[in-house]
Amino acid sequence: MAFYDPQKTSWPEVLGWPVYPAMQRIRQDRPELWIEVHRAGESVPPGVNNRRVRVFVNLDAGHTVAQTPVVG
Repeated sequence: MAFYDPQKTSWPEVLGWPVYPAMQRIRQDRPELWIEVHRAGESVPPGVNNRRVRVFVNLDAGHTVAQTPVVG
């Protein structure tokens, strides 16, 4: 069971998951974070934001998480 964890900064367990369940897990653990979804390999603006998690997804049938989401 997931629960609020203000210290959690990465979600390796969601690697390979469909994007929506992965986002739900991140939201359960850290509801205050902004979640951005991007295609795997897409360029994103540089910079660190400790209130953001970027989720990179494969454009396969399940839109699965392509790399471990991290805060920043």
